[in-house]
Amino acid sequence: MVSPWNVDVAREYLEKVADLLLEFAAADTAVKSYMCSQILLCRLFQMFNKIEPPILLKLLKCINHLSTDPHCLEHLQRADAIKYLIPNLDLKEGALVSQIHHEVLNALFNLCKINKRRQEQAAENGIIPHLMHFIMSDSPLKQYALPLLCDMAHASRNSREQLRAHGGLDVYLSLLEDDLWSVTALDSIAVCLAHDNENRKVEQALLKKDAVQRLVKFFQCCPEQHFLHILEPFLKIITKSSRINTTLAVNGLTPLLISRLDHPDAIARLNLLRLIKAVYEHHPRPKQLIVENDLPKKLQNLIEERRDGQSSGGQVLVKQMATSLLKALHINTVL
Repeated sequence: MVSPWNVDVAREYLEKVADLLLEFAAADTAVKSYMCSQILLCRLFQMFNKIEPPILLKLLKCINHLSTDPHCLEHLQRADAIKYLIPNLDLKEGALVSQIHHEVLNALFNLCKINKRRQEQAAENGIIPHLMHFIMSDSPLKQYALPLLCDMAHASRNSREQLRAHGGLDVYLSLLEDDLWSVTALDSIAVCLAHDNENRKVEQALLKKDAVQRLVKFFQCCPEQHFLHILEPFLKIITKSSRINTTLAVNGLTPLLISRLDHPDAIARLNLLRLIKAVYEHHPRPKQLIVENDLPKKLQNLIEERRDGQSSGGQVLVKQMATSLLKALHINTVL
């Protein structure tokens, strides 16, 4: 039987060791490189579930400090840092839980940004439900969880499957109402749809009434500073799925597209024309689309107008696209 005195002494020395490691981890790259030996890192990770929260917090701070140095990231990956960090997000009770979560999520953010392999590894080890919890509960850690969750759409087929299984697409759709993250979320939606498998689960989710309404409303209410950046993701979405194309078109997207053809930016007008062309080609009532929106006249205006100070190349492409689309309309109305 271990005496209480020996336990207290052991705890005291363990705390001193943790303080010393924390000093080393906060030092320069040369010192951090010694901290990144595989033997040391593996021993630290193996201690995570054996030590009390105050000392665990200090060790997590060590790992977080190391993760801020690009030279340490590969060493942390080889030592399976992600596998050992994520289980600490399961902690729900205790005075230090929020601080522990902060150190863990910050370290994971540093490890996973711009690295698809580590993003996939995080998804495999169950990070997605945790990220969604921090986002949906409006936690202060949302600032780290949001970019990680949006990156998961780009990481791998497995990470996208994990997203779908845990309702990640619903979170992306809800983020369309968030000015800071709406464009990133839309791009993640487009990527998920682009990699949809034969079961078409992503397409089915985006065909739901709520999803359609959110997408149309987002296009309608998108802030002007973001408008140019949403056109390509929308184009990816409606060219990938003819069903989504038609559903969005008959639920309010068509007049919104046509009403923005007077946009001052030539690239925006060009992408709008591409969107209109894609919608027109799959529309169940193309003649009605043409007449109700006075589309030929709007296209003729684009062909004839002159805009000073605009890129001549962009303006030429706009005129070419408008001319091509106008010819297609004439053929349809004649037939």
